[in-house]
Amino acid sequence: MSAQPADMEGGPQKSALKPPQKQQRPPSPHIPRLIAVLAIGLLLAIPIAVPIVVMKVTGKSGKKYSSLEAAITGPELSKDFIPIADEEVTTEEQKESFLKVTDKSFERFCRPYFTAGFNAYELVEAAMVSRRAETVGDRSGAQIVDDTLRQAAARGMNTVRMWAHTTTSLYPFQVAPGKYDERGLKSLDFVLETARKYGLQVILSFIDNWKYYNGVDQYVDWSTTAPNRTMASPFKDLMGDPTAAIYGTGPAGEELKRYETERHALFFSDPDAKKFFKNHVAFLINRNNSINGRVYRDDPTIIAWNLINEPRCESWLASNKDCNKRFQAWLSEMSTHTRSLDPNHLITIGSEGFYGDSTPQLMQYNPQAWARELGQDFVMNTNLPNIDFATVHAWPDNWMLPQDKIPAFLDKWVQSHMIAGANLSSGSKPIMFEEFGKRLDANQQTEWMIQQLRDPIYQSTYASVEKAIDAQQPIAGSLFWKLAIPVFDGQDARGPYGVDDSDSTMAVISDHSEFMKRKMNSVPPRPECNLGAWFGTLDQTSGERNCANVPAAASAFYAKAPAKADDIGGKLADDLRAGKALVFPTKASCCKAGTGAFPDGCSVPAPKKLRRSA
Repeated sequence: MSAQPADMEGGPQKSALKPPQKQQRPPSPHIPRLIAVLAIGLLLAIPIAVPIVVMKVTGKSGKKYSSLEAAITGPELSKDFIPIADEEVTTEEQKESFLKVTDKSFERFCRPYFTAGFNAYELVEAAMVSRRAETVGDRSGAQIVDDTLRQAAARGMNTVRMWAHTTTSLYPFQVAPGKYDERGLKSLDFVLETARKYGLQVILSFIDNWKYYNGVDQYVDWSTTAPNRTMASPFKDLMGDPTAAIYGTGPAGEELKRYETERHALFFSDPDAKKFFKNHVAFLINRNNSINGRVYRDDPTIIAWNLINEPRCESWLASNKDCNKRFQAWLSEMSTHTRSLDPNHLITIGSEGFYGDSTPQLMQYNPQAWARELGQDFVMNTNLPNIDFATVHAWPDNWMLPQDKIPAFLDKWVQSHMIAGANLSSGSKPIMFEEFGKRLDANQQTEWMIQQLRDPIYQSTYASVEKAIDAQQPIAGSLFWKLAIPVFDGQDARGPYGVDDSDSTMAVISDHSEFMKRKMNSVPPRPECNLGAWFGTLDQTSGERNCANVPAAASAFYAKAPAKADDIGGKLADDLRAGKALVFPTKASCCKAGTGAFPDGCSVPAPKKLRRSA
């Protein structure tokens, strides 16, 4: 059986951050006119395809970087940067701060938790860029990451999914099996600390199926137990995802495609590749954050680990006929390994959720027939005891679905997975709609086209998620692909799928985030957990914003008794049921800007003035 085209197999194009080729700036006015003319002429004579990207001089230091490689310094922290102090938490708050699965739903702080957020796999890469590169606003990458996460939290988003590695050697991370570049590691540390600062939770993926660098194909090439390469990899220096064209045409192209497909599948059975992956998992789980001192295993900022992003073990090839069994065995082994090292965090796969041979009655919901030949089997994979929740991705553009059929497909895709997830033999597990988006080509990135083509897809997707939540179905939430992160001057960071802060789609995202925020924060922690029930308070005279703990509101909420005339706890419980109030489990969460009770957070107390004694 012939393989489906590569551009139908994968998710969106996920290109690494790279600076645009830029025209040189005019010479200094202090240069005599004749020299200036000659200088400009010389610059114009340089070929357009300059192999080294020239960076501008910025800042007071007068330094400049002549190439992007030199500008990758790791997170540049301002002199006044101070990690936020650990909030004072009780033993109960620390215990309940990790995400759990309870009764087919997420629970955090003894109450339901729903994800409303985004994918931004390149955050680590962005944080590595120096302010002396040609960056937007002459900011360092660390400043750009800080601004990005702050703005996301201000819009009510609460979760970000990203890679725990980089995707190109321009941004070094794992440079050889078990050998890491500190610039990459410290950038990951910084992103996690910044997410904590703004009250965002993080899902980290250990490895990516698509990109070569730090991805599946590089692990196989690192292996000494896998056969040596006999054909050069077409993926090694590829910026985007592979398409059918990368293999070439004719018999040679077909031979290369079969060779790479068979070699790629070795990742799931080759001894060295599995050993390298296990070591990578152990290294990250036991990593001590260089900024806040937290071991990743003990950091509740992380809510889950993805074992692998969009795995592929393609069984259409005769030599890969055992791919479904091979991948299932790999999932079982790696999820068990991860659980043995980290009992605190949830574990999931990171797959699209294609149905396989174990459930022939569900294969009608697959986008096309080729989906059953990629190694995935949603029900069989999710049934594993150490897979805590299921993930679903939706890429109808990549899957070649007609535009007018997309909304109906998305609704059935989500609904079928929730029904399947609720009827697993291992018990009901929640479903996270982990990736979705709408492709727009460069000529479609206009206000009108975004409103006409992208906004409706987001609206229909969010409507399906909200309907499921209202019906108390096992839905965990959703994450869109992807948030655009403008790093370099002159570069449209959106690409085919990115959403810029100025796009109309952001209003759709904000409305949904507000729905999810109100849904989650209309329920107080259960009283037996000994947590608080914190409400925002506003002093009408001074304008001071603060939070007050009213544990009686939680007791009254679960007692479901009508409030008495002088019962403040009962009245607040009634307000929560009516959607007129928000409650938070800790003072820290109540005071977080954006995700807490106030858009700007709680007021910072003014320092007290000392009076001289008489």
